[in-house]
Amino acid sequence: MSTAANLVTSAADTDQAQRALFWSAANNFQKGQPDVPCHVFVAERDRAIDEGTGTALIPLDLSDRLGLDYPATVPNLLARYVRVAGGDEIAFELASSGEAYYVMEGSGEVEKGHERFAWAAGDAFVLPGAGGSTRIRADAGGTLLWMVTDEPVFAFFGIDKSPLRDEPGAIHYPAEAIEAEMGLIHRRVDDGKQSGKAVLFTRADLTANHLATPTVAFAYNSLSPEDDQPPHRHNAAALTLCVQGEGVHSMVDGRKVDWLDRAVMVTPPSALHSHHNRGPAMMYSVVAQDGGVFYNARTLGYATS
Repeated sequence: MSTAANLVTSAADTDQAQRALFWSAANNFQKGQPDVPCHVFVAERDRAIDEGTGTALIPLDLSDRLGLDYPATVPNLLARYVRVAGGDEIAFELASSGEAYYVMEGSGEVEKGHERFAWAAGDAFVLPGAGGSTRIRADAGGTLLWMVTDEPVFAFFGIDKSPLRDEPGAIHYPAEAIEAEMGLIHRRVDDGKQSGKAVLFTRADLTANHLATPTVAFAYNSLSPEDDQPPHRHNAAALTLCVQGEGVHSMVDGRKVDWLDRAVMVTPPSALHSHHNRGPAMMYSVVAQDGGVFYNARTLGYATS
């Protein structure tokens, strides 16, 4: 007949019990995770705009500074430049809930699953996560795109394949349609309460939160010469691609960050930041945020101070 002590001893000797770990601290919220840095990707930009690079995927990877063992630009997002030489193509299959693209230069064609369509400079498009490999072909002049996915989310959960889900197919936002929407925004009366003048790329099943994919908020932003986007903060990290930014800078937690043509800037989550255009022309940028994560958790954290 087993005693209580024998039962405890035998339970502690099982494989499952040997895996148990316990931790206690005065403040359980102090986990010691590395902060997301404010960063501008210059070397990666230089490689991407060099035609001699040929065809390549160029990740904007801060995993070493984030303490992660998988590629990530910020904990929930991975951005890449996609350079495809003239007449060439590149194919890849990613584990993500979707792929958001902005065409920086050139033209070409994309194919995923049963869909195939052409695009040109200034266009944006979003591909579903499921559907197998993505194939991008460049026209004779070559092309350069910016791509953002939520692959780090999948890597965190150990998911190596995009889930099959009921979602719309590929979505194309032509440059002329983007410009028309921006024109409407700039013709509105500014009441001084807007954080910026931007259009968000969304789709029918995500319009409640204005998302491009279940994780990614993807927008085309603008700022007039001698204008300022007021200081604000939010829990989502922001990746900002400078499309046109001569004389533009940001203030990020008191640090001045000059914009560089076609470079990407990381704004850390919850950092107080503002944008300032002191150049001769309109500022344009494409911004990706991991907003879907915070929309779903009801923790947007938007504030103006």
